[in-house]
Amino acid sequence: MDLEETIFFYTRNDYLIVNNLLCGDMNRLWQVAEIVNNDSKSVLKEHKSGERTLDKKSVERYQNRIYEKLDDEAKIKILKIARNDISNILSAMKPTKNKIVLYRNVKIDDVPLHYNINDIVEFKIISSTSTVPSDPDYDFYRHEITIPKNGFILELDQFDSFVRNEDGEILLPPMKCKVKNTRNNNNENCRGIIELEYLEKLPINI
Repeated sequence: MDLEETIFFYTRNDYLIVNNLLCGDMNRLWQVAEIVNNDSKSVLKEHKSGERTLDKKSVERYQNRIYEKLDDEAKIKILKIARNDISNILSAMKPTKNKIVLYRNVKIDDVPLHYNINDIVEFKIISSTSTVPSDPDYDFYRHEITIPKNGFILELDQFDSFVRNEDGEILLPPMKCKVKNTRNNNNENCRGIIELEYLEKLPINI
């Protein structure tokens, strides 16, 4: 499995499987695996009916990831693919040449009720961030993450637009951060901005 395939599926729905595995939430992992599997089957069905066009390589990639029943054999397959995806992403990360600030919108249900300045927080997932802030139409908090020089990132702009999901997307490894500041925002959907400083990568044990 190559990195291009990993990124293609990660930026669709497979991030749900990857990040639940990293968090150790196996019950939720199997739930989202069913969602991902059904979506992939729908894509193949649309290709077969002519509603969507896929090249031969893409069809093979989808077929290699789907299953008919979520039994023990399918679960072994799902975990093997997810571990390979995690390895591919983390192995491809490169150190930054300069300090950068990245932005990540987080739904309010996924954010602790309160952050204190200088708190140390851990993010066990592979985080999708952007080089520019965006304002979705749901209630959210914005993380502003300062990555120091030589911090590890994976820039998705290096991939063809067919592979990646959006311009300026950057993946971060599971990491430890320090809360530097919190502040309000004028956007009515943004409940606040949390300024974070990247400290180090977290060890992976999956």
